[in-house]
Amino acid sequence: MSTERQQNNDVQEFVCCIMDLNARRLSGRSNPNDIKNATDTFRWLRNNSPILDNSDKCRLLDSGLIEICSWYCNTYFANESLSCSILLQFLANFSVGHENAQRQIFEGFCNTLRHFIVSSQDSKLLNSSMMLLYNLCLCDVNFREEILKDVNTIQQIMTHWSQKELEYSKIFLDSIFSNSKDFLLVFTNLPDCSKDQLMDIISVWLDNYHEEVSSDVIVAIRNNFFIDCVVDKITRHVVNVLAKASNVEKFNYEIKRHTTLLKKIMDLLVFIHKCAKDNDDSNDFSRVKDLSALFNSDVQTHNRFWFKSDLIRLIANMCYNNQEHQNLMRSNDIIPILLECCAFDAKNPLMREWSLFALRNILEGNLDNQDFVANIDSVGSIDPESSITLTDSLKMASIKNSISDSDTMFI
Repeated sequence: MSTERQQNNDVQEFVCCIMDLNARRLSGRSNPNDIKNATDTFRWLRNNSPILDNSDKCRLLDSGLIEICSWYCNTYFANESLSCSILLQFLANFSVGHENAQRQIFEGFCNTLRHFIVSSQDSKLLNSSMMLLYNLCLCDVNFREEILKDVNTIQQIMTHWSQKELEYSKIFLDSIFSNSKDFLLVFTNLPDCSKDQLMDIISVWLDNYHEEVSSDVIVAIRNNFFIDCVVDKITRHVVNVLAKASNVEKFNYEIKRHTTLLKKIMDLLVFIHKCAKDNDDSNDFSRVKDLSALFNSDVQTHNRFWFKSDLIRLIANMCYNNQEHQNLMRSNDIIPILLECCAFDAKNPLMREWSLFALRNILEGNLDNQDFVANIDSVGSIDPESSITLTDSLKMASIKNSISDSDTMFI
């Protein structure tokens, strides 16, 4: 007998052991070691099931394998999270490359996996549940669509990443951020607070795992949640994602060179800057001039916290080495606004620094813009509260000296 055939027989023998343990349990002939024996058996099956060929898998499925596993998971191992984890790992290995197994496991375990993901506090069981669910979703587009529409499951996967950084929560999120269709399906179904959480997570990805974020996802965010939105519908979380994407080389075409995006940013900056000067404390965009307010929780949780700073950050990065964009800053009177933004605002940390950096990139290599700044008094004075004063010291060199000469300022 070949080694492979012997291994297949061994797997089937161990499955028979599982079924025998179940039969003895139901007949009242169990003993205290049965849970350990069952766990060890599933551990062996987990490690050896990949060697099974399709015909052997079909025979095991026909013998009621999935129903037996469901009984163990939901009843016998109800208080044994490690045993459940090992069983789920076995099913994940067993289902590889076998459509019938995947279908039966999804039908038999989908609700169980959702329950574990939503309610379990055990990291191993959570990770194993997400692993099996992820593997099943990879194989069938209908399974995947059903899970991506499940708000509770997606919310918990996000939470498990935020709180525990579980491996398969990241892998699941990687898959969502790699495909705009999946991303929009998830985003559309989430409540507003979870939409913000998803945007915050993708911001983390742009800082640390940007290779996992596809360009079409960034384009979808840019178009659907910024360019095509009125100001009231544009969140600070979306602006932060776009600002961070502008620091990533792979998104140059989608962000840094996108003139339509820049025009929307300019219109938005003009609008909110005017609102900020209305001296109405109830205005979302009003300045907070008190330095101590920077650490105020009400300010930090404000729905416009960082909003203006990130818009200016986008301008800074989009104008670097781009004369067309530099010229738009002059022709649309954005330069005086940026000069006025060289002031403290607790609601917009680093606004002064990003404004200086934007001015540096707007003026560099652009003589027309430099002349414009040199003659700024002829086009109107800037706000006296700004920390920048229009004297002879306001030259290209002085702005350069305020900021590092690196291509992009990362903050």
